[in-house]
Amino acid sequence: MRATRLTVPALGASLVLLLGACGDDSSRAEDPAADASASETPSETTSSEPPSPEPVVLIDFGDEPAVDATYKDAALQAVGDKLITMVPSALPDGWTTVGGGYQAEPQWWHMEYTAPTGDVTLDQFPGDTETTIGSQLSVAPTGDVDLSPWGIGTWSAWDYKGATVLTHELKGSTVILQGADQDTVTDLAKSLIPAEDAPAQEG
Repeated sequence: MRATRLTVPALGASLVLLLGACGDDSSRAEDPAADASASETPSETTSSEPPSPEPVVLIDFGDEPAVDATYKDAALQAVGDKLITMVPSALPDGWTTVGGGYQAEPQWWHMEYTAPTGDVTLDQFPGDTETTIGSQLSVAPTGDVDLSPWGIGTWSAWDYKGATVLTHELKGSTVILQGADQDTVTDLAKSLIPAEDAPAQEG
């Protein structure tokens, strides 16, 4: 096949020279632009659509509370039940909030987001880190993330089957953030504030 493709242009050039010797015939001349167009293959066409992020496996804590886009009332119910409840003040560009939800027994505050890198979740339970993720055998510590410049202290970083997990103990509870990579999850952590301080439009 390769040898055939190499001989076709040479044959075409010979015909053009022969026709030139016999006189111009524009109807039979080769069109370089047409040849270039014909040589293009569909695989060479580039798409302007960004690739979809690869889904990551996040820790499954069970049947999480149902989420609602207007989650402020649920967050304040969690606060009323003495669970220090964190919500985002303002999300990074390109993020959307799917919603949040709360269950009282056992206590569980849950939020879901969509980021450019994929799904991100926030979970908050009473108890310390050992209580909340200690039974997860696939969770491995990867160090600490200092977020004290944002007023939220130092967070512990973990790997869970390729996903990034950040945890932070807060007044008898543990906040757990999960996403595709550490930058994504850290961006969410930087945005968190107590629910009672959240903007009114969130609820």
